[in-house]
Amino acid sequence: SRLEAQGLAFSPPATPGELLRRVSFDLTGLPPTVDQIGRVSRDCSPDAYSRLLETLLASPHYGETWARHWLDLVRFAETAGFNADPARPLAYKYRDYVVRAFNDDKPYDRFIEEHLAGDELFPNQHDALMATGCLLMWPDESNASDVLLARQDGLNDLTANIGQVFLGLSIGCAQCHDHKFDPLSQRDFYTLQSFFSGIVRKDRVPLGTRSE
Repeated sequence: SRLEAQGLAFSPPATPGELLRRVSFDLTGLPPTVDQIGRVSRDCSPDAYSRLLETLLASPHYGETWARHWLDLVRFAETAGFNADPARPLAYKYRDYVVRAFNDDKPYDRFIEEHLAGDELFPNQHDALMATGCLLMWPDESNASDVLLARQDGLNDLTANIGQVFLGLSIGCAQCHDHKFDPLSQRDFYTLQSFFSGIVRKDRVPLGTRSE
């Protein structure tokens, strides 16, 4: 009634072509083709929209588009940052793993296990090893004058990011002091960090098993 009083009304229902355009951008990041728009506009069956969604979800572009959101969270980068900013030539393997995980509809609990402890839980599975690449995404000053300090800075950065991505908590504040608002102590921060303090960077991947 308030809309009517202002001489306004709801927008008309979207046409099949408009729906296709919206959902195509949402799921694949790409506009629909002219052929797709034509087929959708001619398809009047009750399950037309459901079948359209399944087609887009089955597209390889679905994983490519939605993996970007996750890669932003874990701060995926193909260089290490700082002044030298050296390349990380194998970083693409982790990126491709995330894309495959989305396209294969990998269960989220398994996805998280592979990220945090894939090498320990599934040591003989290639994808699980690739997933642990997210633990090596901290900015790394490879030519730092104080190597131990640079490593500690990296671990602090990793711990804070794990708290944000996997726990949804700004635990990074507790690096220096007990959190002022959330029940997170400095002890909690370094207890979490202890699970990752033994990380040894190895920029290599297995090419095959002994039997191969």
